[in-house]
Amino acid sequence: MHFRYLAYTVDHGVVRGRLEAGDESDARSEIVSRGYKPLRVWPAWKLPSVDDLFPSLFQVRAGELIRFSKVLATILSSGGSLAKALALLEAESRNRTMRRTLASVRASLDEGASFSEALAQHPGVFDALFVSVVEVGEYTGHLAPALGQMAEMLERGRQARQKAIHTMMYPLAIVGLSVVTLGVLMAVALPPLLTVFDQMGAETPALTRAAVSMVGGLDRSYPFIIVAVGFATGLALAARRFRRTRMWLDRALARVPVLGPLVLAGELSRFCRTMAMLMEAGVPLATALNLGISGSKNLAVREALIEAEESLLSGHGLTDALVRCPVLPRMFVELVRIGEETNSLQRTMDDAAESYEKDFERSIDTFVGILEPASTLAVGLIVGFIAFSMFVPIYSSLSALD
Repeated sequence: MHFRYLAYTVDHGVVRGRLEAGDESDARSEIVSRGYKPLRVWPAWKLPSVDDLFPSLFQVRAGELIRFSKVLATILSSGGSLAKALALLEAESRNRTMRRTLASVRASLDEGASFSEALAQHPGVFDALFVSVVEVGEYTGHLAPALGQMAEMLERGRQARQKAIHTMMYPLAIVGLSVVTLGVLMAVALPPLLTVFDQMGAETPALTRAAVSMVGGLDRSYPFIIVAVGFATGLALAARRFRRTRMWLDRALARVPVLGPLVLAGELSRFCRTMAMLMEAGVPLATALNLGISGSKNLAVREALIEAEESLLSGHGLTDALVRCPVLPRMFVELVRIGEETNSLQRTMDDAAESYEKDFERSIDTFVGILEPASTLAVGLIVGFIAFSMFVPIYSSLSALD
């Protein structure tokens, strides 16, 4: 936040200026540290930047963070200095937000802050998990391996998301193009054909009349349809803001025959991978558990893991709480139990992460295997509807001419 100030100094008298600080108290402390006596401090108004107006266009993507972690790990493991590595990354980055962030991180390091403290000042770029891994790497003296592990985990997550998107693009594109084709033919090609058909005096088939009625109804009521769709979408988004509604939806989603295993495999693979990486880096179990829970998107799974965290902090085991949650797979609970009993939770979480990542890939393949024939069937129905609606009148008109 930017502040303007009016201050006094014996050497220069009254001075004016502006600075950036977290709040007014921090701004006054900064003015005092510069040798001035603050007379007045107030927030400085400024026009919003392009980054503020369009944050999604300039946000730091996962690929940028992966590259940052890999390059920094490589330079540090080769004996390079952190300051030079950050300067190099800042100069070569094509993302303006990342360049500004690295410039701020370098300035914080020059002021005496640790690397993890400097990163923590930018939660929009470096989340709590990233900062915690860096902090542990600094404390143990193994910052380069910690950054390498972080890059590997980010890479796994990005590959899983890309595979899910790529596998679903083809069926959805086919269905979408078919619907667009149907709309164009019904709105452009069918009306002139019907005009010719009426001039011949032939009876219009029932299917064609239904198609014409549907197109006419859509043409007359499309503003109401747009409003209704917008209202339903807004209502759905508002409903998810209520905890009870979101809990019910997430529980239902986790139990859907095809999507349920996909959702659970994604949630548990991410949680287990995070836990394994943090414990291997030396993060205490309670802290690692808290950071692992923060990455969970499904509220039903998160609630179950929070109960496990509370059970751990109260002196009981993780399994005592997990076994009471029906949404979690029995196999996951048993793996956690074995890891606790044998004091090998980190290795168990690593093995579980590998297993659930493979389950996630298999679930995606299963979902796509069902979606592809379903999209083919939908396309067939659309093509059949077009054919019968447009070609039946043609054959009827030819019969009328005979």
